[in-house]
Amino acid sequence: MSRIGSKRASNMKRIIIFSIIGVLVASTFALVYSTRFAEEKREEVNKQAEELFKLARCGDGIARSTTYIQEFLLPSECSMPVGIAIDKQGNVWTVSSSKNKVIKYEPMLNRFDEFDIPSKQVTKDIPFPIWAVLADEKDRLWFTDAENNSIWLFDNLSKEFKQFKLQSTSEFGTSMPVDMKIHDNRLWFIGVYSKHIGMVDINTLELKELPISVELQALGTLALDKQGNVWFTALTLGSKGSLYKLDINTNQITVYDLPITNPVGTSIDSDGNIWINDHGSSMFIMFNPNTKEIVKYVTPLPPRCTNLGLYDRCIRDGGSPLTCGGYQVSLPYWNAIDSKGRVWFNEHQGNAIAVFDPNTLTLIEYHIPTYNRAWGSCDNYKDEPCGISNPLRFTLADDDTVWFTEFSDNKIARLDASKALPYTLEVNEHIYTIKRGESISIPLTITSKIGVSIEMVIASTETPEGRIKDINAEFSERVFNIQAESSKVINLIVKASDGLEQGEYTLTIGARSKDITYSRVVKLIVE
Repeated sequence: MSRIGSKRASNMKRIIIFSIIGVLVASTFALVYSTRFAEEKREEVNKQAEELFKLARCGDGIARSTTYIQEFLLPSECSMPVGIAIDKQGNVWTVSSSKNKVIKYEPMLNRFDEFDIPSKQVTKDIPFPIWAVLADEKDRLWFTDAENNSIWLFDNLSKEFKQFKLQSTSEFGTSMPVDMKIHDNRLWFIGVYSKHIGMVDINTLELKELPISVELQALGTLALDKQGNVWFTALTLGSKGSLYKLDINTNQITVYDLPITNPVGTSIDSDGNIWINDHGSSMFIMFNPNTKEIVKYVTPLPPRCTNLGLYDRCIRDGGSPLTCGGYQVSLPYWNAIDSKGRVWFNEHQGNAIAVFDPNTLTLIEYHIPTYNRAWGSCDNYKDEPCGISNPLRFTLADDDTVWFTEFSDNKIARLDASKALPYTLEVNEHIYTIKRGESISIPLTITSKIGVSIEMVIASTETPEGRIKDINAEFSERVFNIQAESSKVINLIVKASDGLEQGEYTLTIGARSKDITYSRVVKLIVE
C-alpha cells in the first residue's frame, strides 16, 4: 500500500501514522502471505494469492445472519465501505472509495441506489479514504475524502454534490480528514495529518480551518461538549496518547495525558464524562474532566476464531484458554453514546459490536457472523469460522438499532439489540477486596432462556490487552452446556500473586456463546 516513487522515509511515516486507523489490515496481509505460500510453486502461489487478495477486499459474496445481526451485500462488488450514516427517514448511507460512489439503502423497500461522485480519483495511495459519513437535518449527506483532501456535501433532494477543498495539508498531499461531528449547525472535522480543526457552517456553507498547537505525531477523533468546546485526541503511535480541549471562544488549549497510546473513538455522555477507545489494545476508558478521574475497562480477549495464529502459539508457549485469545487484543475502535447513557463501540479485531452500560456494569458483545479467512491464519480451521470482517465504523439508528460496515466483505449490516438475550450473568457484588498472596471466591449465576453452550472468559486491566498476568483465575467449570429455563452457579476463584501491585483493577467476567458474550465488570481492590 506504499506510494511508488516516494521517499522511503515518507513511506515509513505514512505506514506509522496510518496504523492509528487500520494499518493492522496491511500488516495482516504481510503476515499471512509471507508464510502461507513460501514453499509452493510460483504459478500456484500467484493464483492463490490473487484469490486471497480478492477475498480480502471483496468477501465471499454471502450475506449471513444471526438472531441479532442481518447482513446486506452492496450492489457494486468490492465497494470497501467504511463510513456509514442514517438520515431522518431511516435510510442508510455509505460511500465507496474504490467505486467513487455514494450508496443509499432504503430498509423499508430493501432497495439500493448509487450516485457517482463527480471527482477524479487521484492516486495518492491513501488507504480507506472515506472514513466519516454524516446526515444533517436538511436531508443532506456529508462525507470526508482523504484522497482529494476534501469534505463533500451531497443533497439528496437535488442530487447535487458540493466539494470543499481543504487548505491544510501534509507532505502526502492531504490532511486525511477522518472524523466529523455536527453541533449547533456547525460541522466540525479533524484530519490525521492536519494541525488544524476544521468547521463548516451548514447554513452558510462557509469553511474555516483553525490552526492548533499539538506536539504529538497525529490527530485522532473529536467530540463536542454542551458548551461547544472541541475535545480531540492526538498520539504518537505506540508511545503516547493525549486528550485536548479547545475553547472555541478563547482558542485556549488544555492538554490531558492518557493511560492509553492509541486513542481513537471519542464521545461525551450527558454527565460530561469523556469515553475513549484505545485502538491498540483491548482497553476503553472514562475520563471525568471535573475530577480528572480515569477509569479503565477492558473487553474479553477475542475468540479463538479471530486468530492470526496467535492462539495456538500462545498455548504452545504455556498459556491457557483463559489467557490466550484469537488475536491478542480486540481493538475497540469508534464509539457512540445512546439516550440511556450506554457506550456502543465496534471491536475491529474482536469482530463484534459491543455495548457497555456504566450503570449496571454490563458489557454485551454481539458477534458478527462473517469471518473472512483472508484476515486470519486459517489453514487448520477446516469448517470452523476463522478471520474477521473488518467492522470499521457504525452508526446508531436508535437505542437498539446499529448499522455498521464490513470493509473487507462488501457489506453493511444491521444489529437489532431489542431482541431478548439468550442468557444473563449475575454477580453478587461489584466490588471485591483481596490481599496479595490470598484468594477469594466470586459466585456467578447464569440464567438461560434457551439451551446453549457456554465458555467462561475473564480479562483484567492489569494489562492493556486484558490478559490476566499476576491475577490467577480459575472457574469451577469453564466450558459447559446449560438447559433452557434453568440457572447454574459457577464459582470463580481469584488469587492475587505476591508480585501484583497494590491498587484498583477492573475485571471483565464473561459467558461466551456463538452469538454473544455477556460480561459483568467488577472492581478488584488489591491491598
